[in-house]
Amino acid sequence: MDAKFSPSIKAVIQNAREEAIRLGNNSISCEHLVLAIVCEGKGRAFQTLQSLNIDCLTLKKSIEDYVQSTTNSISKIEKPALAKQAYKALKITYLEAEIFDTDIIDTEHLLLSILKDSNNGACKVLAQYGVTYNVWKYSTGARGSKYLGYPFLLSLKTLKILVQKLSKRK
Repeated sequence: MDAKFSPSIKAVIQNAREEAIRLGNNSISCEHLVLAIVCEGKGRAFQTLQSLNIDCLTLKKSIEDYVQSTTNSISKIEKPALAKQAYKALKITYLEAEIFDTDIIDTEHLLLSILKDSNNGACKVLAQYGVTYNVWKYSTGARGSKYLGYPFLLSLKTLKILVQKLSKRK
């Protein structure tokens, strides 16, 4: 598969750089990528967050608070570098898109890859809103949706019950 980034995900990456600059951070983290998804206010990842009844303004504030509490702000950073976790998440998007059998990598694949690593701050903040890797995987309706055979959206409550039942089977 020869996957490529959609225009939407390219915009998110650029906006993540702007978020890092705005917050005075010297690197672009997974938190900045999620902030960019939320601030962009469109795209499949944003739509799915809304369908899960996530208040995106509150989520944005929570992520900003997390970033400000865990990093040192530096003034006048012009070109923040990509942090190791964010770079890894961007690489994993190729694999996530492949799972869904699509050639276009979009924002829902990026958020899925961010949630795959439970050690990043974005994942920790999203977990406070009930969004985990499994919940996201079953709710995205990602393009291709080969994973389940068809795209669908479920309520967050239904997804949590489904994830719990599937976890007990293992």
